[in-house]
Amino acid sequence: MGVNIREKRGKLYLDIYHQGQRQWEALNLVVPDNPIEKKEVMRLAKVAKAKREQQLFSGEWNVLDHVGSRRTLYSYVEEMAKTRSSNDRVTRVLKYLREYSGGSSLQIGQVNEKWLRNFQEHMEHDTELTQSSAASYSQAIRMALNQAVRENIIPHNPAEAVKAIPVPESDRVYLTAAEIQKLADTPQRGLVGEQCKKAFLFACFCGLRISDIISLTWGDIERGDRGMQIVKKQKKTEKKVYIPVHDTAWEILTAGDTVDIHPHGDRVFPLIGDRYNYFLVSWAKRAGIGKHIGWHTARHTFAVRLLESGVDIYTVSKLLGHKSIVQTQVYAKMTNKMGREAIDGLSAIDIKWGAK
Repeated sequence: MGVNIREKRGKLYLDIYHQGQRQWEALNLVVPDNPIEKKEVMRLAKVAKAKREQQLFSGEWNVLDHVGSRRTLYSYVEEMAKTRSSNDRVTRVLKYLREYSGGSSLQIGQVNEKWLRNFQEHMEHDTELTQSSAASYSQAIRMALNQAVRENIIPHNPAEAVKAIPVPESDRVYLTAAEIQKLADTPQRGLVGEQCKKAFLFACFCGLRISDIISLTWGDIERGDRGMQIVKKQKKTEKKVYIPVHDTAWEILTAGDTVDIHPHGDRVFPLIGDRYNYFLVSWAKRAGIGKHIGWHTARHTFAVRLLESGVDIYTVSKLLGHKSIVQTQVYAKMTNKMGREAIDGLSAIDIKWGAK
């Protein structure tokens, strides 16, 4: 077992060798030119190295990290949020943790079923949140506790004994082919706006989440046996998906560009940041789209269009990277086209009325 600090292209990584396998983990630290600032950055890297060594040691010997368990839940979630966007549920739940009585001082090791149940009830009934948002932010706490278990900070996740806030069935917005064409015909404003347009239209043909679009690199797109394909480990599920790249999607990517000159590590959409929904909403309004669209609309559109094209639900589930087909079935409820076609396909019978 070993952990070393490595520098590559001005960025710092942890080079970890554990149980016969080597992997690199980004520290999200950039080495500055200023010697004083560089010293501080290296100090932070050494702190991260020591913490990672402790985590590996705890896991190897199945020993709980008692120092880590004394960290507050708030600071632990705050640390998770540093690598996520401002719109992510993990980032947004911090506000409600801070406002909840004792939420900012509670240690991770003190979180139990009663506290979690009370916190969920507070989110549902004592805040302005919709049930859907309360369920989403509660899930963020559950994710943090799961991570704490994996890092041997706590022995088990107390959320396993607490019923989650039910997510109401909502109207999921998707776009028709005509609406996609309207967006394609409508220019965006500025370089960032143009890249958001490009990325959104691309997502309509591949179904990637915004987190995966943001992290998508040219190395994630490769030539397969039957053309170009995306081979990507999803950030949300850590499940690898294989998505064939549609000809239109490839045209979107390569329009006015020379793909061959891109290093594999470069991001495909480097300008997309936290304000992507702002650009989408104004763009849709100019295109005359009356629906309220967000980034996930592209993923919904991809799934529904596949189903309406006759693709079986198992294949759609695989392309979306769902863990269970139950997740995919919600898209089948979003369209009645297949049901209409199924009914229309029934053979007719000649009915005679009246007495002989």
